[in-house]
Amino acid sequence: MSLCGPPRARKRINWKKFEIELAPRIKPNHISTISDINRNIVQLTNNIQNECENCSYSVGQSELLKPLLDEILLEIDTKRILRNNWQQTRDPRMKTLYNAQVSYVKDFLTKHRLHEWQLFTSTLNVKNKSLYKLNRRLLHNPPPSQPLRTPAETQIYDSNLKAELFADTMTAQFQNNPGPPLLEVNDSIAKLRAPNIPPSENYVLPNELGT
Repeated sequence: MSLCGPPRARKRINWKKFEIELAPRIKPNHISTISDINRNIVQLTNNIQNECENCSYSVGQSELLKPLLDEILLEIDTKRILRNNWQQTRDPRMKTLYNAQVSYVKDFLTKHRLHEWQLFTSTLNVKNKSLYKLNRRLLHNPPPSQPLRTPAETQIYDSNLKAELFADTMTAQFQNNPGPPLLEVNDSIAKLRAPNIPPSENYVLPNELGT
């Protein structure tokens, strides 16, 4: 039996509702620069995370889960800030800080999970059959449904990790198409970016057309 933390309520996602709710929000805005691409990716990631959270529900939750410590929540918020900064700047130094923060948060959560597991197991008692109930729950705990598979053939279940996978996939897809510069394309872009020409005052009234 692995010390993976106390038994938790199963969390599922209504994927049909997720598809319906996300469909009108995945249309990208006007894209003309790399910053526009990064901004759309960040917006899409946030939309996916929000919809995963809105369309999820718990099954068989018999008791409320203890909230995370404020120290852990602070480190998670720091990780999110670093991730957003890296997605917007693509600075290698920011990527290094983000990777270090991810490792730190994982270690922090692992220690916290082990501590909570030890506290939970210390409350078990053979007399009130809590130990046997725990054993039955661990043996008959089905895996979460609808996992996503990464390019490395790893299955993920967490909604935040799924959103990260979507973001990485979009980042890999929305790349500039390399090629030689074309004069026609440059002229078209220059015309589109040129200021609008004000309308001429040499107009003709409708009643003057027949004269």
